Amino acid sequence: MNKSIVKEALFFLAVFICIQLPIAALAQPASRSNYESINVKQFLGDRKITVSNPKDIAAKLFSSDRESEGRKSDGISVEYPTRETAVIVHTVVGLADDSVAGMRHRIELKLTQNKWEIVWIGRQSKCQPNRGHQNWASGRCV
Repeated sequence: MNKSIVKEALFFLAVFICIQLPIAALAQPASRSNYESINVKQFLGDRKITVSNPKDIAAKLFSSDRESEGRKSDGISVEYPTRETAVIVHTVVGLADDSVAGMRHRIELKLTQNKWEIVWIGRQSKCQPNRGHQNWASGRCV
């Protein structure tokens, strides 16, 4: 194959990757680093979650959140970064709370022997104006 064609192909591949990586990064939920780790058993018990399939957990989270006073948005996503892993992100904005404007949970699952297991849960919050951080973060609102 001609060296100039190979160089041109590599150049276009590099350009494509440079364009696509930031787009993919925006679509992905945040990593664990900006989340406060919370107790898996307590989280599941408080929400009466007994299912282990990622889509069933997402449906249960979405349907169990009944309080809607002041609610601006409520969203949930389920992604499968690999065949053996899943990430659920549940975001609620517009809480009836004087300090917390929004809450986000990240639930990570791993498929082991054809059974999904929750391996980690984290929480982020977004504070009301003048009550703390205005971006999604692990810190508490005051």
